[in-house]
Amino acid sequence: MAKTPTEELEMVTMRLPSPLLDRARKDGQERGRPFAHSIRAALEIFFFHQMAREMADTMVEDMKQLGVTREEYFRSLLDARYRQLIARQVLADAQDAPRVKKKR
Repeated sequence: MAKTPTEELEMVTMRLPSPLLDRARKDGQERGRPFAHSIRAALEIFFFHQMAREMADTMVEDMKQLGVTREEYFRSLLDARYRQLIARQVLADAQDAPRVKKKR
């Protein structure tokens, strides 16, 4: 019995940079998913597909208020998270460092 998709799907052909496609292939292999699934997941995230409508609307409104493009918005979100990770690592390193006692 043939599988029928639960939603209408279209075929798309496009040219993308090899390093980007290599990352998508690697992601698919690591997750045990088809290569196309990694590409589709990235597009769904980028366009807020299958996200709660209220959340997507809030993000779109935030982009408008900030006056940024979708690409700039995602880069700013990733940059903010990266800064959080750096701060967390600095704090962890400081806590692991041996403490120096002051001489009186």
